[in-house]
This record gives sequence, structure tokens and C-alpha cells, in this order.
Amino acid sequence: METALSSSTQTFILFLIAGSVLVYLILLFDKKNRQKLNKVLKQASDTPPMLMQKAAAYKVQNLKAVCAEAGPDRTAIAKELDQLVADYDKGLIPLPDYCSKLNSLLAMSA
Repeated sequence: METALSSSTQTFILFLIAGSVLVYLILLFDKKNRQKLNKVLKQASDTPPMLMQKAAAYKVQNLKAVCAEAGPDRTAIAKELDQLVADYDKGLIPLPDYCSKLNSLLAMSA
């Protein structure tokens, strides 16, 4: 008795089913990874950028070194720096504003 489907049709159906299963598995894997990524992004949304924090710390260190030198204009910069650092530590100033104000103090000290 002859088979109802030819050999090429059977091969086509086999690859169609295998491809469909493969696409389903890829989409399932993608969905799980997107959920994990969204969870991590939600957790990290309130953390400040690390490189900006390091840059701010470096600027404060340089400003303190400049303020250590004697001079009347240096004391004004030192007072402003102390006030700025205190305001940032209290959470009154966001990190980008803090960095821009440190930049202006560095420009004043140069």
C-alpha cells in the first residue's frame, strides 16, 4: 500500500513542526529574559550612576587640595565647597546638579 504523503511532503511537515517548536522555545526564553531584565532595571532605577559619583568624589578631592593652599579667595571656595558637600549629604541636591556646581567651583579655583 502506498503512503498517503510523499517523502518530500513528510520532510516538509517534519521541518515545519521542528521549526515551530524551535520558534516557540526561543520566544519563551526571550520572555523570561525580558522579565528578569525588567526586574533588575526596577531595582536599579533609584541608584545613582557610579561613574558620576566617582567623578564627584575626585572633584571634591581636587577642590580640597586647592583649598589647602593659603589665600583669601581659597577660603571663599572652601566655605562654598563645605556648604555644597553638606547639602549633597543631606540629599538636598541631586547628583547631576552637585557635579555641575563642583565644576563651577573648579573653574573658579583655576
